[in-house]
Amino acid sequence: MNHDSVIPRVTHRDPDGYDFTRNALKNIFRNQMHQFQKVIGLAHQIRNGLDGISPFIQQATQAVCPRCSDVCCIAKHGYHNHEDHVYLYALGLSPPLHEFWRDDLEPCQYLSENGCSMDRSVRPSGCNWYFCEPLFDYMELQPDYRKFDDSFHEIAGLWLAMTEEFSLVASRMPE
Repeated sequence: MNHDSVIPRVTHRDPDGYDFTRNALKNIFRNQMHQFQKVIGLAHQIRNGLDGISPFIQQATQAVCPRCSDVCCIAKHGYHNHEDHVYLYALGLSPPLHEFWRDDLEPCQYLSENGCSMDRSVRPSGCNWYFCEPLFDYMELQPDYRKFDDSFHEIAGLWLAMTEEFSLVASRMPE
């Protein structure tokens, strides 16, 4: 079975597809959990890795983002995609509900005066994997940048392994 034919790719403008994907993945992880143990283990490693690099990123965003005149935390980037849903359900979590009515260029619904209101480990991957040029430039100058960069690449590799493993297992599931 091709899981993409059963679980559509989510877009940020399709609340019905978003709900369908949420429900399909919730059922897969509830009813077939034993088949996804490797995916679950990788998701936990990713979460631990994100928790480990979060202080470095938080320090950098606190230094750079308040002065920004072109905020990147906009609505169109604040939605969880298909892989994010796999990750969250593998952790035993449910993706948050989204305000689909927001204009793409409005501030993200999770952006507060103190930054993102979501814990880094459950933010959409687009938020975790993106660093604007001023933020990246600042981070590169920090003493712990090399350690952060090594960890970040390790997490990215785990993310790819998790999504590939999910696709492999899901493709073998009976229809």
